[in-house]
Amino acid sequence: AAAFPRKSGLAAFLITGLLVTLASRFVYESAPSKGFVGGSANLASERVQKVACRGIDKAMKERITSVQKTGKLTDAMRLVAAAKVRRAQDGVEKARPFSDELQGMIKGLVKKLKGSGLEQEL
Repeated sequence: AAAFPRKSGLAAFLITGLLVTLASRFVYESAPSKGFVGGSANLASERVQKVACRGIDKAMKERITSVQKTGKLTDAMRLVAAAKVRRAQDGVEKARPFSDELQGMIKGLVKKLKGSGLEQEL
């Protein structure tokens, strides 16, 4: 009868040890590596990666801003070009009545001078 309580005590000890092991593994995996004592090696490798990434991030950020500025300049140039084209079109439309009138006058002169022999010089 004395061996039976000893076996149950051993089983309880093993079960308790197993639960402590599982709990510590769960805490280690779920805890952030910055606040956990065992995660100091991981923290050092993260620092190295962050320093390396900051250089890449900075270059990438500068490239993004450069592309955005180039896009803004391109849009501004497109607006200026559109304004110039619009202004030129307005000028052509305003000159059209004068051009039509001048063509009509020249055609009228050619008709009047048709029999006189001067149309060859025109």
